[in-house]
Amino acid sequence: MLLEISETLFLKEKRDMTEFFVIAPIMCNYVLWVLKDAVLNGKKRLYFLARDGYSMYQVANEFCIRLNLPIECCYLYCSRYALRSAEYCLLYEKSLEYICLGGMNVTFAKIMDRAGLSESEAKLVGELTGYADKMTAVLSHKEVKTLAPILKNCSVFMDAMVSHSRDKYPNVSGYLRQEGMLNDVPYALVDSGWVGSMQKSFLHILRSMGYQGKLEGYYFGMYEYPKNVDRDSYHVWYFRPENMLRRKVYFNNNLFECIFSSPEGMTVGFEWGTYGYTPVLEKDINPNCEKVEKSTAYLIKYAEMLAERLNKQEENAVWSKNDFLPTATKLLKNFMGKPTRLEASNYGDYVFCDDVIGETTQKLATNLTYKEIKANRLINKFINIYLKKGKSVRESAWPEASVMLVDKAGRRELVHCALYKYVLYLRKKMK
Repeated sequence: MLLEISETLFLKEKRDMTEFFVIAPIMCNYVLWVLKDAVLNGKKRLYFLARDGYSMYQVANEFCIRLNLPIECCYLYCSRYALRSAEYCLLYEKSLEYICLGGMNVTFAKIMDRAGLSESEAKLVGELTGYADKMTAVLSHKEVKTLAPILKNCSVFMDAMVSHSRDKYPNVSGYLRQEGMLNDVPYALVDSGWVGSMQKSFLHILRSMGYQGKLEGYYFGMYEYPKNVDRDSYHVWYFRPENMLRRKVYFNNNLFECIFSSPEGMTVGFEWGTYGYTPVLEKDINPNCEKVEKSTAYLIKYAEMLAERLNKQEENAVWSKNDFLPTATKLLKNFMGKPTRLEASNYGDYVFCDDVIGETTQKLATNLTYKEIKANRLINKFINIYLKKGKSVRESAWPEASVMLVDKAGRRELVHCALYKYVLYLRKKMK
């Protein structure tokens, strides 16, 4: 049935095959799994989190309407930055676990932005901590980690961070209350996943507002759980922290986020106005806006056709056992882990930002030289980290695509990409 729908839409729309044979079937099956579990467990409302939850929300609405499902779907404006910046005043020094996180092209100035400091405050902290002359220098993962104790002992930094957070807390808590998150209605969050910190932040803020209920979430995949959480409240579809290693190796969450995003800019905060609390969005719209809108439109068409086919079957067919996961594994492995040169070019051209502050953007598949690709091999990274004291290496958000775009590299380099990920995820599991 899924293949038939893919073929019908592909012949009709004449669009990239990947849209209809990989992306649409996978997203629609994930959303159906969420809706099935939510109904069976008595959930009445689902909050789809901006921005990864945008296309999920659109697809879920189609299914709920066409399949007559008793679920209210809500699109909740939020971001890691908007939530955490209001949570810092509740966490104090524990906030540094969020602020001093490694990533691509992390700088001291970017860390100050994460903490919500103004430019003048950041400059003062830089002077006090010895970073005044290297505010925009890219820091290695090791250097980022060493910043946490330095900032913890800087009273100017801590006072500024907590002060700004206290200013933001009322509007964030007000928006959550306005959207019904304190209501006596069984609900759950829906998002892409990865590390589960959003759910933990939501629960922490809601608890501070007097919420006593259990908060659950549905996620496409999870690399790890946050510390000190109820793991049973995290429901995962594709891969979990404790297993499914092969699926993680041949999956790219950065590519996922680019495809399944929303047209609007990131939520940076909330404000009170004539119509209540409203989100404050980045001035610039999503740089991938046109691609996202087209992809979402095709997703909705696919969901419409799938719902029609399901309606023609027995009622219980909608809730039949989900046997699509093995197929999803093959599709995602070939698309994300072993892309063709055409796929690498078409999808690697998305604009991507891996930080909680969406200011620095780059191509998803960074244009690397063959020398830079070899520097990302497992053995070379090991030598760099342990023998060269953390010298930074130029990386790609979708390394497999970057490999395929270099003639000299070829598919043999994909083995090195997979090997590095196997070791990375095995090491995390051992911890």
